[in-house]
Amino acid sequence: MRLGWYLGLTTVTMGSLLMTGLPSTSALPIPGVRIQTLHLDGQPFPGAAPAEVSPAPRLEVDIDRPVPADGWAVALDGRPLTGVVDRTLRRLQLTLPGPLPMGSAHSLAVSAGSLRLEAPFRVVPPLAVTIDMGFRNLDVDRPATVAATFHFSRPVANRAGTVAHIAMSGRPVFSWQDQQTVQAVVTGLKLSDRVTTEVEAGVKAADGSYSVATARAALTVPATITAVVPGRMVQMYYVNTPDGQAALMGHLKQIDVLSPGWYDANADGSITGYARKDVIDAAHANGIAIIPLVVNANVDPDVGHAILADPARRATLARNLVTEARTYGYAGFQLDFEQIRWTDRDLLTALVQDCATAFHAAGLNLSIAVIPRLPGDDTATGALLDYVHAWSGAYDFRALAQSADFLSFMTYDEHNGVTPAGAVSGTPWMRQALEYSLQGVPPEKATLGLPTYYHDWTGVGQLTSSSYADAMTLAQLNGATPAFDPVEDEIHFGYNAYGVHHELWIESTETIRRKLPLLYEYGLKGISVWRLGFEDPSFWSLIPPRR
Repeated sequence: MRLGWYLGLTTVTMGSLLMTGLPSTSALPIPGVRIQTLHLDGQPFPGAAPAEVSPAPRLEVDIDRPVPADGWAVALDGRPLTGVVDRTLRRLQLTLPGPLPMGSAHSLAVSAGSLRLEAPFRVVPPLAVTIDMGFRNLDVDRPATVAATFHFSRPVANRAGTVAHIAMSGRPVFSWQDQQTVQAVVTGLKLSDRVTTEVEAGVKAADGSYSVATARAALTVPATITAVVPGRMVQMYYVNTPDGQAALMGHLKQIDVLSPGWYDANADGSITGYARKDVIDAAHANGIAIIPLVVNANVDPDVGHAILADPARRATLARNLVTEARTYGYAGFQLDFEQIRWTDRDLLTALVQDCATAFHAAGLNLSIAVIPRLPGDDTATGALLDYVHAWSGAYDFRALAQSADFLSFMTYDEHNGVTPAGAVSGTPWMRQALEYSLQGVPPEKATLGLPTYYHDWTGVGQLTSSSYADAMTLAQLNGATPAFDPVEDEIHFGYNAYGVHHELWIESTETIRRKLPLLYEYGLKGISVWRLGFEDPSFWSLIPPRR
């Protein structure tokens, strides 16, 4: 910036002069010497208000004619300072001694003959910016959209000037949320496209300070969003049924983590369960990590409370699980404590903390299955509040993620035993649940829950559930035609049997393919599937071999 300021023989006070650099020259009292640029940390400051500067500001002054370096006297808070004049005698450079204390106030004085320049200033952090990039509603049928949110540490001086410092791939559309936050959206992206963004140094804050560092971020659209690529975890839940065992043995190379439902936690902290040696041997022989579930016995909230409320019982349970894992070569355990009362939320967190301490000391992995919540759940009233308190209110996701290695989000049963018929896991509902529940949870510590079963309703609270194969058999026997719901991304059909009307909803390979983009949209660790043996046989086409 070129400034038309001339220095004469009068006394001048300029708060901005410190921030832009102060020359010292005996030639200054000579009329006609012109300051061309004034910089602090490389940024121009033309204003006259007291400056707000970084803890170690570097001052630079350019003038329009040579001035001897020894002609100026410069002082900070009354202490003399020395600047460096370049060989052309047209520029003075000066770094103030420091770092100066944050929030401290100072004054720089420059004199030449009868001229005295006073420049008060206050030390503040340089303006900083964080960049958060993510996908917006990844969909198998549409080009990808990337949104970048730029949040500045303080309000900016000028929105248009700030946007001029932002470079982003494509043709971003900017929208301001407030004077500190702007979002840029780029659409029309293809698979494997890379989006880069950069915020150049020099963004001016409303308080007169500037950013002094360039910030960068990048995001690449995955090469596929309809398959669980190696590196993203495939966790399969398992029960000892013929269909479960057949599915396991047929797909040993496509599973990362096997989680059998083998164990109950009893009120005294003991565990009851059984280990299937054939399953263990097959999993280990094929490089599958075994992380069994442990459930509060009978899914009884009183059993859960008895364990949670007693530190000694929590310690006993942790110790018993570590011993069992060592005995059978498990990689760890997953806590599956359900129907825990919301008033036991902090106690459930304490159990996870206790188990994590014991597990990690033994080199074991600890995870927990959690039921997500939606916006409004925590402020619900009436029957919905009772449901939230009994079902999902006990999980403090942020706190649990601090101790557990990962959280398996049960993003299923949108409609269930207390609702009318509807999607088991509609995509809009799953997105809402993730958006709300992942707050404070690192996405790499969360998995996407996928159901492979159906729910068949004959009324509110009246439903049965089973496998994809059974659902197709019901459709065939009753002359029903399964239909794809493009909003929910789920299959449904109705039929009448013995004078009773049924409504059935189920996942197929195609519906799960359309939900897998959520894995990449939120950057999750992987998928957790309930359960082996229920799935559409072609489901495995979505899971490339892991090894």
